[in-house]
Amino acid sequence: MSTEITTAFVKQYVRGITLLQQQLDSRFRDTVRRETIKGDQEFFDQVDATAMSKRTTRHADTVYTDVPHRRRSVTTSPYDTADLIDKPDLVRTLTDPENSYVKSFAAAANRTIDDVIVAAFFATAKTGVDGTTDETFDTSAYASGGTGRRIDNTGAVLTVDKLIDCREALEALENDPNETWYIGVTAKVKGDLLNQEKVTSSDYATLKALVHGEIDTFLGFRFVNSERLETDSADVLCPVWTKESMLMATGQEPRGSVDTLPTKRNSVQVFYSLDVGATRMNSKGVLQLRTLA
Repeated sequence: MSTEITTAFVKQYVRGITLLQQQLDSRFRDTVRRETIKGDQEFFDQVDATAMSKRTTRHADTVYTDVPHRRRSVTTSPYDTADLIDKPDLVRTLTDPENSYVKSFAAAANRTIDDVIVAAFFATAKTGVDGTTDETFDTSAYASGGTGRRIDNTGAVLTVDKLIDCREALEALENDPNETWYIGVTAKVKGDLLNQEKVTSSDYATLKALVHGEIDTFLGFRFVNSERLETDSADVLCPVWTKESMLMATGQEPRGSVDTLPTKRNSVQVFYSLDVGATRMNSKGVLQLRTLA
C-alpha cells in the first residue's frame, strides 16, 4: 500500500452552526404590563384609594373628596449588537453563519429585556409631575405585609411557609387575587424548596412536578425560572410581584437587519437593536424575598 495514501484522507465536518447553551427566550416579558411609547420617556397617571363620608342629615352640603393622584415615569434606552462577515470568510467556511448570528442576537435581545425588568423590580422608581422624584424600594415596608406576619428574609432557603407569607402579604395589601401573581427563582432556589423536610406528601408531589418543569404554579404563584436574578452578598433577591405592578415600555421592538456595506468591502453586517425600559408601577404589588444563592 502506498505510504502517500494519507494525502487522500478526507476530513469531514458537520455542516451547520449550533448555538451553545444559552437562554434564548425572554422569561419576564409576558409577566408584566407592556406599553409602547413614543420618545424616550412616558408618564402614566394613577389614582389611589379614596373614602366615602357618612351622610347624617337631609339636604346637607355635598362633601368633596380630594382624589389622590399618582404618576409614574418610565425611560427607555437603546441597545444594539452587530458583527461583520467578510466575503473571504464565506469562501473559507462550509456554512454561512448569517442565520446563526441573527438567532444569537435575537437571544441576546431577549436576555436584555429580562435584565432591564429584573433591575426595575427593586430599583428607584421615578414619580412626580415631571418624573424627577425618587421612590426607593423599601425592603422593610412590607416585611409583614401589613398583617403582622413577618416574611422570613434572613437568607434561608425558600420554604412553603415563605410562600404562604408572601401570598398573605399581597392579599393584605389588596392586590387583585384574580390577577396573575409571580415569583422569580433560580434552579437552586426551586430545588431547595423541594428538599425541605416540612413539605407534606401532597405538596411534595406538586413541587416535584414544578421542579421537573411539568407545571409552573404552586400556591397560586407562577414560578419564573431565571439565572439572571440580582444577588446581594450570599443571597438571591427573588422578586414576588403582580403583573400590573411592573411595566415594560418599548420604544422599538427587537429588530434585526442584514445589510451589505460598500464601505467595508461589501462585508455583510448582521445588526440587532431594541429600545426598552421598565419600572415598578406599584410598590404594594412587589415584594423582595431573599434566599441563599
